[in-house]
Amino acid sequence: MQHLTDRSAVDPDAPPPWPPVRLPRPVRALAPTALVMLVLVPLAANDPDFGPTTSPSVNAGLMAFGALALALRRRHPAAVTAATLVSGQLPLAVALYGLAARRGTTTLLYVLAAAAELRLIVPFDLGDVTTPSSLAGLIEDPLVFGAVPILLGLTTHHRAHTVRVLAERNRFLGERNRLLEDARRHVEERAAAAERSRLAREMHDVVSNRVSLITLHAGAGQVARAEDPAAVRETLGLIRTLGLQALTELRGLLGVLTTAADQAPSLRGLPTLVEESRQAGLAVGLTVTGPADGLPAPGPAVQYAAYRIVQEALTNAHKHAPAAEVAVTVEVRPDGLRLAVVNTPAAAESDGPTGGHAPAADGSGLPSGGHGLTGMRTRAGDLGGTLHAGPTAEGGFAVRARLPLGAGRTG
Repeated sequence: MQHLTDRSAVDPDAPPPWPPVRLPRPVRALAPTALVMLVLVPLAANDPDFGPTTSPSVNAGLMAFGALALALRRRHPAAVTAATLVSGQLPLAVALYGLAARRGTTTLLYVLAAAAELRLIVPFDLGDVTTPSSLAGLIEDPLVFGAVPILLGLTTHHRAHTVRVLAERNRFLGERNRLLEDARRHVEERAAAAERSRLAREMHDVVSNRVSLITLHAGAGQVARAEDPAAVRETLGLIRTLGLQALTELRGLLGVLTTAADQAPSLRGLPTLVEESRQAGLAVGLTVTGPADGLPAPGPAVQYAAYRIVQEALTNAHKHAPAAEVAVTVEVRPDGLRLAVVNTPAAAESDGPTGGHAPAADGSGLPSGGHGLTGMRTRAGDLGGTLHAGPTAEGGFAVRARLPLGAGRTG
């Protein structure tokens, strides 16, 4: 026994060492009826003092009537209680308990309880209440067969009500927790999808621009003259430089290396970006204006987005208009940073170098995934800006964007 007690103390949620005994419902419903019929009815038939009247046969009949009525106490507790008022004390006590347990504190319970107490007091001669023992005998039956069963029934009723409330509360909490878990999972899935989209966009910009330039320089190296080793070495050096830049940006993007904030792509990198396109054979002009005095400089997020938009626009120009002239304009205004990348109609064929050492290579063979314009619009939209791209009246193509100066700032 000590072992079992220690086990319960260590693990209060542990199952009991034996299963609880619970009788079948029909047995529990008919047990009081069987007890009264087998024990009390024979006693009432043989003892004239065992019952509400002086006739043993009448007492036995009333006791049997009360016993049969108890079989219906679960379905009709009030009617059974009223019927057992003319029966014996035990059937009346069982009926009172069932009424209180099923109906709780109702007006009908009060009425029947008062009638039951009166029924239990009537057989006594109130004139004989002269001693403490006679007084105890007077209150014994109303207390034992009336008040106690009612109190026990009310306790059972309140306990069952509490269990129902707790069960409902647990169901509510379980449903709420399920909804919260679904919402959390949905937020995580959306965040993961947004992060995947961002990484895909960044990788597209890095890989598309750098690899496109590498491809163009490799093509220029193929047509370089063998007797001009200096041009070949310079082309290979450019390819190596572009490859290292692509690897560095990819590492920083994937978290292998952490790029410092002052080393992240920004407006300061536009001249280098334009020069790389010139060296690949694209005629590019760059104009940067502002900010004026008193006007704040664009935030890092805005400068980064502007750099990537210009980068992607130049990549598209390499692919679709390799022999065109491109004008890159960046202007910091009070209403935001405005940038434009506009190219003239694509010429049928380049006549020679257009500002770089390498001959212009045809970019029409470069692969295009069709996601560049979508990525640029997404970048601008994420910062609360706008981007428009489309053909110009002269037959060229223009990308124009406006980005709020303070977008992306956290302080």
